[in-house]
Amino acid sequence: MPSSKAMLATALAKANTAVQLDNTQSYSFALKYYGEACVLLSQLVKRASKEEDKQKLKAIRRTYLQRIEQLGGVTSEAS
Repeated sequence: MPSSKAMLATALAKANTAVQLDNTQSYSFALKYYGEACVLLSQLVKRASKEEDKQKLKAIRRTYLQRIEQLGGVTSEAS
């Protein structure tokens, strides 16, 4: 099992990729990467021992989940 630090780095890299794809209007790919980042962030929330860390991770995840919801509407309108 990867370390929490490695998981966080992977989650943030996926989120960064999602943002770049989002900016180029590659919404379906952005959704995939936002989703993968959220899965990793959820796992990290479970692993975190400090409540402060859990809240930070949840806040980041919430931001990406909101964008996933917004993009869900965009991609369904586009198809």
